[in-house]
Amino acid sequence: MRDESSIKAILIDIAGTLVYGGKPISGSIGVIKHLRTLGLKLIFATNTDSQTPTTIHRELVDLGFEILREEIFTPIIALKEFLERHRNKKIFFLLSKQTRMEFEDYLEPVGDEIPHFVVLGDFRDDWRLERLDKAFQYVINGAQLLGTQGNRYFIDNNKNLLLDTGSFVQTLAYAANVTPRIFGKPNLKFFEMALRRIGTTSSETLIIGDDIEADIKGGKEAGLHTILVRTGKGASYQSSIEMYSDTILDSIADLPLVLEKSRT
Repeated sequence: MRDESSIKAILIDIAGTLVYGGKPISGSIGVIKHLRTLGLKLIFATNTDSQTPTTIHRELVDLGFEILREEIFTPIIALKEFLERHRNKKIFFLLSKQTRMEFEDYLEPVGDEIPHFVVLGDFRDDWRLERLDKAFQYVINGAQLLGTQGNRYFIDNNKNLLLDTGSFVQTLAYAANVTPRIFGKPNLKFFEMALRRIGTTSSETLIIGDDIEADIKGGKEAGLHTILVRTGKGASYQSSIEMYSDTILDSIADLPLVLEKSRT
C-alpha cells in the first residue's frame, strides 16, 4: 500500500462505490460526512452519461448524501468544456433525451452538411439503428468522433450487466477506422480536468472506485493513489488483477480507517 498521508483530495466514483442497486452502499453516507471532518477536498467523478449532473446530484441528495452540486464531475461536464471552445462548429449528437438538453443551443448539421463533430453517448432511451448509421456516415466523411466515456459495460439498478457507451463508441470507431476522443474515465484528460477543479496535484489525490479499468488503471496512469473496492464491479474481480491497485478494500466504509492509519 502506498503512503496515503499526503492525500488532500479524493475522487470518489459513484455507481458501485457509493451506490449499488439504487441504494447507498452500507456505511457510504457516513463516510462522506467523516471525510469532510478530515478537511479533505472531495469530487464525485462518475462516468454516468445518461443523466445530467444536476439529476445525478439530486438523486444522491435524495438518498441522504451531503454532496454539493459543484462536487459532481461527469463526462457531460468535460465534453461541454471542450465544445465551448468550438461554438462555431456543427455537431451531431447521439445522447439521451435528458443530456441532449444540455446542448440545445449548439449548432447542428442541416441537409447534406457534414458536421465537424459526432458526439456519441448513452442514447438507449431513443435507440434506433438508423441514428447510429447516420453517425457512421458522418464519421467516414470526415467528422471527428467524440465519445462521452469508455466503459464497456455497466451494472443497472437491478444488478444486470448491460452494454455501456464505450462499446458503442469502439464499434463505430472500428467501422470507420478512426480513433475516438474520449471524455470520461479512463481518459487522462478527464482526470486532469478533475484535478484542476479541486486544485490539487496527482500525488496529493486519491481515487476510490470499483472499476479496474476506468477508476484504477485510469487513475494510476494519471499518477493518483488508487483504492479498489470489492463492491459493484469490484465484487467480481479475481485476485490476479489486484496488482493494479495500491489498496484493496471490502467497501468504501473501510476508507476512514486506512486514512487514519496513514496519519499516525
